[in-house]
Amino acid sequence: MNLNLTKIMFLIMLMFSTLMSISASNWLSMWMGLELNLFSIIPILNFKSSIYSIEATMKYFLIQAFASILLLIFLINKNFFFINNNNILIMLPLLMKLSLMPFHLWLPSMMEGLNWFSCLLMMTWQKISPFIMISYLNIDKNLIFLIILISLNSIFGMNQNSMRKILAMSSINNSTWMLFAILMNNHLWMNYFLIYSILNFLIIKILDNYNINYINQMKFFNLNFFFKLNLLMLIFSIMGLPPMIGFLMKWMLIKNLIYNNMYLIMMMLIMLTILNLYFYIKMTYFMLFNFNLFNKWYLQLKKNNFNFLMFINFFSLFFSYLFIY
Repeated sequence: MNLNLTKIMFLIMLMFSTLMSISASNWLSMWMGLELNLFSIIPILNFKSSIYSIEATMKYFLIQAFASILLLIFLINKNFFFINNNNILIMLPLLMKLSLMPFHLWLPSMMEGLNWFSCLLMMTWQKISPFIMISYLNIDKNLIFLIILISLNSIFGMNQNSMRKILAMSSINNSTWMLFAILMNNHLWMNYFLIYSILNFLIIKILDNYNINYINQMKFFNLNFFFKLNLLMLIFSIMGLPPMIGFLMKWMLIKNLIYNNMYLIMMMLIMLTILNLYFYIKMTYFMLFNFNLFNKWYLQLKKNNFNFLMFINFFSLFFSYLFIY
């Protein structure tokens, strides 16, 4: 990506708007931060302009603008709604901004038209402000349980072949975990979000380098054996398999749920993740079980920056035992 002065300006505005939202002392300033965030990301989504990116940007603008109007109406009329606990009303537009259930179907179709850098921003940076705003609300966790029940809709990802749509569905699933994490403990959410962002960045970096947009392109991913192994490890990690760093983020939340006796919610989250494992395994199928040939010189030690990251990803759980316990 060729970063000129205009692009750098919009990226700085994007960072500034998020900081404005999370450091504001009243709801109106937070709302202004969200609006500034919307106006600064629209040019970023169109860095590499095409018909698809313009369509995706239009979808994003309309949905976010509608959610912002709803949020403003609920904030202005906060005292006029004859409901004892009207925090759930303020939460609805924030869920819409996060593309969380039941307002989640716009995210996969929108991400299909974006480039990989924009997809990374949508799945990581754009989630910070709404999550922090949700953490300020005093919400009964049983209400969120109802939202979890609707979240079974993420099985829509099972019949997708596009890598962008699969990562979008993965993002929706992980956002459900993050929602519980931030309602229980801010530090827990920060750890989860940081690990999730790093994993997403590494997966998108490999997919972008080798121009992989669809699952069946994995069949021809024979260019570099170490990259292939690394991508496999990262997919296992985001699935949450135990030796990887991705298991650590889910393990922390499961421990907290057990300490708080929230067994039913924990079981629902785990069942939801098992459903989502299907399309992760579908991604690895073409790399593992298809008979792929590679030349023996790929196994020789080459200069590869990702080998160290693969080592960290695999052995992170053992290191965390040493530091935490």
